[in-house]
Amino acid sequence: MTRSARLDENVSLRRQSILIALLCTVVDGALFYVLDVSGQPLVPALWLAATAIALVDLALALPAATAGWVAVAHGVVRCGVAVLLVSAAGTSDGGVGNATGLVLAGYRAGAWLRGWQSGGALAALLIGMTGAQLVDVFDPGSSILTTVSNTFLPWLTGRYTTARSGYIDEVERRAESERRSAAQALSTVVTQERGAIARDLHDTISHHVSAMGVHAAAARLGLDAGASPDRLRTALAQVERSSMAAMSDLRRMLDLLHDDHRDEVCQPGLRNLEELLDGSQRAGLPVRTLMRRLEPARLPDSVDVAAYRVVQEILTNALRHGGGGTLDLVIDQDDTRLVLTGSNPLLAVAKPSPGTGRGLDGIRHRAALFSGAVESGPAPDGLTWRTRVSFPLETDR
Repeated sequence: MTRSARLDENVSLRRQSILIALLCTVVDGALFYVLDVSGQPLVPALWLAATAIALVDLALALPAATAGWVAVAHGVVRCGVAVLLVSAAGTSDGGVGNATGLVLAGYRAGAWLRGWQSGGALAALLIGMTGAQLVDVFDPGSSILTTVSNTFLPWLTGRYTTARSGYIDEVERRAESERRSAAQALSTVVTQERGAIARDLHDTISHHVSAMGVHAAAARLGLDAGASPDRLRTALAQVERSSMAAMSDLRRMLDLLHDDHRDEVCQPGLRNLEELLDGSQRAGLPVRTLMRRLEPARLPDSVDVAAYRVVQEILTNALRHGGGGTLDLVIDQDDTRLVLTGSNPLLAVAKPSPGTGRGLDGIRHRAALFSGAVESGPAPDGLTWRTRVSFPLETDR
């Protein structure tokens, strides 16, 4: 709730409390005149009683913090008016006095006060009402019912109303907190999903685009050097194949994102490794592989896809930023882990193009999803770049 809304609510409550106080004053004043004063000589005691009733009724417009003192005042006036009427005017108050205001005072005490203050206010109302009954003609049955109905029931109603209002406020606060938590969780999921999409797009497209760049550069250099048409045709065919492969992978990813024919869409895994390596070799990156106990069928699907993307990124980085020469790729699988290691030369005739860092970040993120480990950087000999990624595997025991 905004500050202006709270101010408007406070002003509205203030006006309502003033209106209630005025109505209580009018009602109690009219009843006092009709039942107690009409036909009686207006002695000072009656004026004093009427003034006391009006003052305590008007006090109902005071802030809620004064509810205890206002209740005590109503209890005193209730008993005092009965005593004045009997002693000074020789008449009974007819069970009226400040009855309307006393009921409202009991409700306010139950609604706004807690602990000993609330109990003390109720006690003052009970004593005042009981005293008025004793001064008047006392009938145990009707007197007890009158006292309970005019003091305890309004006080209990006030407590119930406040407790219910507090419960509703708590439910609303809890619901609002849950809505905020859900919105935050949704925002986190959306952010993570965007990151995953960005990594998948990078892994899927950059490999093929890098190959296209290499073959396009070879074709351009071949034109400048007067290469044979067959050689140029081969380079351009590689560009065409790489572009078609990129579009195929992109369509596969879009199908997954749109959930179109999900059962028919199959993410690539290490079973497609040969195709991936052939594409890299056609792009001009010689790859020497060593497989140790590799069984893609025994890998969880999620680990299989992540491992494929890691190998794809290792090949892409070697193709774009390596120094030429052969990439050594070692894949080692056992019952507890899957380890991927790629090593490629750093030295090159031309300076390698700078990267964005998204490739290595993507590798680290994919490994972190499975509590894996990543080691990436120049080898001790300073001549090769080495990337080692380890995925732990769950074992059945």
